[in-house]
Amino acid sequence: MEELLEDLIIYVGEDYTPEQEAFLRLLINDAIEEVCGVMYPFGFNNEKKAKESALKRYKGKIRKIAQYYYDKQGVEGVTSYSGNGESRSYSGAGTPSEYFSGIVPVAKIV
Repeated sequence: MEELLEDLIIYVGEDYTPEQEAFLRLLINDAIEEVCGVMYPFGFNNEKKAKESALKRYKGKIRKIAQYYYDKQGVEGVTSYSGNGESRSYSGAGTPSEYFSGIVPVAKIV
């Protein structure tokens, strides 16, 4: 997780302040949970193991999702907006499904 935090700080660049660290960690944790939700669509028994597995296998995807969350600050839940000569649209209010492509779901056969 520390490596992801460092990557996100680099991504934020000159706008980063130490007060943002807790917020960036929250974004990373939210991204990990979303990836775990795709990896384990039927749930998981050990949350810590699931998160470790997600970090090991999909660190790049987790970083991109956290970056997406960071970029979408202030417009959470918005699908499009215009103002001050600027117009933006998003594929949906949540994380775009493209961010999850390549994640292989894990299920247990009973």
